[in-house]
Amino acid sequence: MPAAKQTSKPFVDDYLAYLLARSSKLVSEQFHATVKEAGVNVNYWRILASLSDGDGLTLNQLNQRVLFNQPTLSKLVSRMEAEGLLSRQKGAKDKRAILIFITPQGRTLVDELLDKAKWHEEQVLASYSGDQQELLKEMLRQLVKTLEA
Repeated sequence: MPAAKQTSKPFVDDYLAYLLARSSKLVSEQFHATVKEAGVNVNYWRILASLSDGDGLTLNQLNQRVLFNQPTLSKLVSRMEAEGLLSRQKGAKDKRAILIFITPQGRTLVDELLDKAKWHEEQVLASYSGDQQELLKEMLRQLVKTLEA
């Protein structure tokens, strides 16, 4: 095991996992205040935003996006379906697959928040150039892809 590099910074200030987790927590907390002000459950927001592109997802695919544990997600999906925010449908290609879709009622709930999320992201990234913003996102997408492989 290589020796730790001596730096003047505390370990966590230069540790990737901490920096990713801390930045995610701060950005999310800021926007979650907006979600709560709109009267929307933060977990509902995460699910609706993940389904907002209109393509149905299996429970497993949705779970990969929202990062909940499976039992929690199953309960939330059932509750949201009962409230008319989501629907489950058989897959067009694979009839055994059950896909989860956002309903028109769910769409109404999430659309305004999507605009606010985009505005919030603009504010968070305002001190970076457009090229830097795209580079940051591309590097994070590549990191996810590499780690999922």
